[in-house]
Amino acid sequence: MSADPHPKDILAERARRLAQPADVHQILVEDAESDTVLVIRLGDERVGVALDYITEVHRAARLTPIPGARPPVTGVIAWRGRVLTVLDIALQRAGPVTIGDTTRIVVIGQRRAAFGIVADEVDDAQVASLHDAAPVESIDPARAAFIRGVTSDALVVLDVPALIARFAPTH
Repeated sequence: MSADPHPKDILAERARRLAQPADVHQILVEDAESDTVLVIRLGDERVGVALDYITEVHRAARLTPIPGARPPVTGVIAWRGRVLTVLDIALQRAGPVTIGDTTRIVVIGQRRAAFGIVADEVDDAQVASLHDAAPVESIDPARAAFIRGVTSDALVVLDVPALIARFAPTH
């Protein structure tokens, strides 16, 4: 029969393990590979947008098209007393964007609103881990510059800073 360890020995072992320095590098890497994202639907695709870059989720009643605008710019909306450019970044859409009951405009920006993204539906927030994500090379080259990766549950995680750098107005 083996004797049970003495409670003092158990506590001493726990204290020794807790006193070990944390692997700070591993914690930073794991944190850099995870984001809390708002999951939106763009057609049949689930897309994650980092919460840090969302200014507002706006219910637009009307989207004004811009004649001659080049995709992904699809139109503008009146938002808080200003005109906000709206992008349609859906992979495939059968025809022009239509505003329905579940359609939302996800207003994107860092210190101020830069533009909006048309979302066919807004799902929920979740933590998206890019640790085991599919590499960007496996994504359509036209979109790869704006995508951080695709998670194991088929969530396309946007590279919002790249979108802002490309589509935010410069003034």
